[in-house]
Amino acid sequence: MFAALAACDRGPSAGELERLRAEAAAANQAKLAEHAVDDAKAPGKTLTVAGQIGAPGATFDWAAIETLATTHVPTKNPQNPTDRAKVIDFRGILVRDLLDRFAAAPEATEVTFVAIDGFRSTVDVAGARRFRVMLAVAADDAPIDRTAGGPIYLVFPHSEEPQTEALYPDRYWCFYVTHMIVGTEAARLRVGEHVFDGAALDALPQAALDGPVGWKVHWPSSAVRVRGVRVADLLKAAGVTVPAGGRVVVRGKAVVNRDPDDPIVLAGADLERCGFVLATHWGADDAPISARLGGPVALAVPATCAAQYGDRYWTTFVEELVVEGPP
Repeated sequence: MFAALAACDRGPSAGELERLRAEAAAANQAKLAEHAVDDAKAPGKTLTVAGQIGAPGATFDWAAIETLATTHVPTKNPQNPTDRAKVIDFRGILVRDLLDRFAAAPEATEVTFVAIDGFRSTVDVAGARRFRVMLAVAADDAPIDRTAGGPIYLVFPHSEEPQTEALYPDRYWCFYVTHMIVGTEAARLRVGEHVFDGAALDALPQAALDGPVGWKVHWPSSAVRVRGVRVADLLKAAGVTVPAGGRVVVRGKAVVNRDPDDPIVLAGADLERCGFVLATHWGADDAPISARLGGPVALAVPATCAAQYGDRYWTTFVEELVVEGPP
């Protein structure tokens, strides 16, 4: 009995303790690796460059972004809720370097940044080349938290170029950037197996709406005229039928407009009644809708259905329509 008690008092051997420690460490490393993969796939951890560029567009993953993000721009941050005068060392990618990397077209005079939530900030290309405008991924050697504008935050060199304070005040500092669009992309709208370009959209029967619009950034608050093709007519042209009780999912460029858990949905029964329009032109001069305004294609909701389909449904950068059956 005493021998048995002595054996119990001894507990695990040194070798067993080392084995348990190694197993725990390996399990911990596996969890960390799994978390890192999930984190790298989180919204805002990619950057897509597209538009009027001479090189093929591309989407950078987080590893590629970190590889490119080697420039430092120390500047005060007008979006800092605690101390707007504090100079922060931002690290990231200069916009002018991306303009050069992707051979921005000379006729492209603006570059538009699109955020996870659909907000967009448009900067003149001349200013982006002149000043060290940056897509920042770190602040004072730490990742930028979502509450502070990260993972990718558009910043301007206010401290080293004081004139940028007036040129690019706080409303230009764009939180959680996911896309950089040089000029305006060519229209390309997918419906089922069909892809419509700008000429194909213009060749379809056209519809116009007059009144205030639900797109907020850069649009006038007064009534304007928009022109484009009705969703119902586009589906017919694509040979796509919405089944009874079915719906049309509208997918825009912004992450918020591609959320499978909270999609932009138009009831199939409302297509003819409401007359939703995929707008491509606007104003008295019938100008194309630029990236600055959320174009080249944006969803407009007629006043007759505004109570049912509010401003959230006014989707910018529309890229795809998906027809689904009843739930």
